[in-house]
Amino acid sequence: MELTAGEERRRATASGPQSRHVGAGSPGSEARGLLDAHGVPLTPDDSPPGVLLYTEADLVLLEQEQRQPQEQRRVGLPSLVGDLLELGSAADRERRVRAMLHATGFEWFAYGTVSTQRGRGQPQSFFSTYSNPVWTPHYFRERYYELDPRHQDAPRSSLPLVWDLDDIIANSRGKQAPPRTRRFLSDFCDSGIASGVFFRVASPYSPNERTVISLMSSVRHRGWIDDGVLGQALTFGLSMHEFLSRHASGSSDPVTSLPWPALSPLQREILECLIGGKSDKQIADRLKLSAHTVDYHLRQLRRRFSARNRVQLVNAAIDATMGHSFHDTLGALR
Repeated sequence: MELTAGEERRRATASGPQSRHVGAGSPGSEARGLLDAHGVPLTPDDSPPGVLLYTEADLVLLEQEQRQPQEQRRVGLPSLVGDLLELGSAADRERRVRAMLHATGFEWFAYGTVSTQRGRGQPQSFFSTYSNPVWTPHYFRERYYELDPRHQDAPRSSLPLVWDLDDIIANSRGKQAPPRTRRFLSDFCDSGIASGVFFRVASPYSPNERTVISLMSSVRHRGWIDDGVLGQALTFGLSMHEFLSRHASGSSDPVTSLPWPALSPLQREILECLIGGKSDKQIADRLKLSAHTVDYHLRQLRRRFSARNRVQLVNAAIDATMGHSFHDTLGALR
């Protein structure tokens, strides 16, 4: 098989030194995999609390895409987005995306939404199909996003950050770091992720929300990510953002497929609970969220639906379903 320029560079530099530990760390993941804070082995099925994970299998095309003739779906769209709209199954989409991802020289792709609460970023949802399957739940469960210097180093604009493990270690103060940060660095080294491209896209709906996009590789040094590879990474990442944010919904649940305004998967679940008659406390308990997080999203939902209170929000959400009857909607939610 003929290699792209990005793949050739990645393989050419892959023979360099691999991951290392910083301070006192656990044995390498090759022997036993990553462990949680209590020493229990993690599996890909472990779901982090408070963060909604979804996969290719959960995606459904929005109604306007399903009604549009196939020959018109590609008009004005990036090539990858057009391909994904034409493919008929999650398995076909996954094969296409993985082929494109590997052609750029990267092995993993992360995509998630983050809201800023009291000056700190709080993950809301995460598309997990192409991410590192063991590191991802561990990262969220241990709340390593609170320590990850990439979130601080990435500019507030959409300009990309090119990084490698040396950057992560240096920006985290290495052996001088607090114990929790040293554990983050050790676990990061064990994950097999060693370099990548990280950038953020602002939300058009709220100044407190943004999308985080990351492409990652096992190559130890970032020198292989030249301008050509960076351009391919940005094209891939923004194409996936176009598809996931504008053409597909993150759940096959009947509520999520309703033609509401563009909401995050977590906001859709909160709205589902609200229409089902649940209180703020019941919503927090069901979705494993804090009361503050529920209150924050309800305020955002009221703003988007131009509602002053809960009753107006419920009525506006039901009215927005257009072709769906009130009783059909309630039946889908219960």
